[in-house]
Amino acid sequence: MKNYFLFLTICIFFSCDDEKSISVDEPDYSDITFIKDFSSYTNCGFKLDVKQTNDLGYILAGCKNDSAMLIKIDPFGEIMWEKTYDLLDYWGDKTVIQTSDSGYLFATWTGLLKTNSNGDKEWIKKGIEGNQNKYPYYEDVIEHSNGFYYAVGGPVTPSGSGSSNVGQAVIVKVNSSGSVLKTKFHGGQCEDDLFRSVIESNDNKLIMVGEKGHGNQSFPCSFDFRYYKDIYIVKTNLNGAALWQKTHGNEYLEKGTDIVAKESGGYIIAGEKCDHGYNISSCDNRAKIILLEIDEDGNSNQETVLNNLYFFEAGSPISISNTSNGGYVFVSKPKNNGYTWFYKWGQNENSIDLKLENAGYGGESIEMSNDGGFIIGTSGSTIIKTDQELNFQ
Repeated sequence: MKNYFLFLTICIFFSCDDEKSISVDEPDYSDITFIKDFSSYTNCGFKLDVKQTNDLGYILAGCKNDSAMLIKIDPFGEIMWEKTYDLLDYWGDKTVIQTSDSGYLFATWTGLLKTNSNGDKEWIKKGIEGNQNKYPYYEDVIEHSNGFYYAVGGPVTPSGSGSSNVGQAVIVKVNSSGSVLKTKFHGGQCEDDLFRSVIESNDNKLIMVGEKGHGNQSFPCSFDFRYYKDIYIVKTNLNGAALWQKTHGNEYLEKGTDIVAKESGGYIIAGEKCDHGYNISSCDNRAKIILLEIDEDGNSNQETVLNNLYFFEAGSPISISNTSNGGYVFVSKPKNNGYTWFYKWGQNENSIDLKLENAGYGGESIEMSNDGGFIIGTSGSTIIKTDQELNFQ
């Protein structure tokens, strides 16, 4: 009886209802918007790539004193840490991702950098094929679902190096320890072939998009080769060997700069187009944005050219992202330098909404954030966090 009475007393004061639990409110980071200037940290190149991290903050890739730099910020855009590394990085493009071990992988024009979650260096892989003087000029990197890293770009080799791969697009397979397992080159008819973006395909292979030179009528590989190119699309197996490759374009200039998968299958490629009529100077400040829809085999289904929306200089990036409602959004750098273009392509793929904002001196990258908004890196040392309708404070 004494033990029974004790049990009842405990139940009265502490409750025997095992369905009740103590709850802790999670922080609400939805609908946060901001614009942040990091020009006091970046003093070379000024281009910033930015990705959301698993703590709902962001990681920024930039350049300081000609060296690669990472900046970690919280969900409100406030700096948590900033570090530089022994990896040359100047005016070239750059990209950063968070890896599955919560670390970071930075790709730039001279190599790859892997850090832990605190930004401490784990390894650096300079050069390509073991040659530190043979620059890979990496444009993009992903971590595949198979656990390997794939970096893409195009070799930029110093003159006199004797390389046989100058101007070919490249894909490199790297393991988590930084060992290069495969290096594959594609293209190569003319100089300056290049992969600018890579994604995991809908069937877990790899798809790259970029540009392939074709010269002009008089010179198959002319001196002004950068103005005579096609959109270059290559699907490979997981060792970088081509399964198919396609080009899209005419006798003038078209380039692919980014690619995303469609929910309904196939892919959307963002790029640039300039029908210069052999007057190549007309492409400066007159290049147009092109949106190309392809099927799973790389065949073109639909091409949309945004007429009268000229952007700055052939070679500026156009970055594209999916939206939460099945549409697309993309950013670029318009001809009136000092602005960033935001575009929202409707769910039905038949409307373009334009937002022209004096922020960032040209969009470099865009990614949908956890709350359905977007995080944008620019070429002016600023980053922009918007809501779903591209508004920001």
